[in-house]
Amino acid sequence: MPDPQPPGLLALRFREPLMAQECVLAMGRLAKNHVIEIDDIAVVSHKGSHTHIQQTRDLNTGQGASAGGWIGALVGIVGGPPGMIAGGALGATVGALWAKLHDVGIDDHHMKEMGSRLQSGESVVFILMKSHDVSGLAKELRRFDAEIFESTLTDTADEMIRESLTVQI
Repeated sequence: MPDPQPPGLLALRFREPLMAQECVLAMGRLAKNHVIEIDDIAVVSHKGSHTHIQQTRDLNTGQGASAGGWIGALVGIVGGPPGMIAGGALGATVGALWAKLHDVGIDDHHMKEMGSRLQSGESVVFILMKSHDVSGLAKELRRFDAEIFESTLTDTADEMIRESLTVQI
């Protein structure tokens, strides 16, 4: 990474949901090529009165229940078959609760609040970066019709990215 910048959050607003998904894929390519280091990335879309969050880092309750169930069953082996069943049930419950209460990466409440400000059909890509090369990021973003919706990056980085985006919504 030529000029690594400090961690920051960049949220880009898109009129077309498919462009938001394409942006997520592009950020994955940038991460693979060490242009950015992603801590979390999420797409927030707004349709009608509903806001939907598609996040990469959070563990959903089903995943938590599944993992907890397996761990509980393994621990329950000591108690024989009844211990496995009881341990699995208890582990699934604890795992689901842990996943429900544990938010990792970008704050879900903040994303929902920001998503409520969108027009119906719009999407926002939230990118939480551990580090990034501003010039490489700006170069990739040239092909997207988007605008900066929120940013904690430096003013210089914001300006470079704003200039690289093809249109302003």
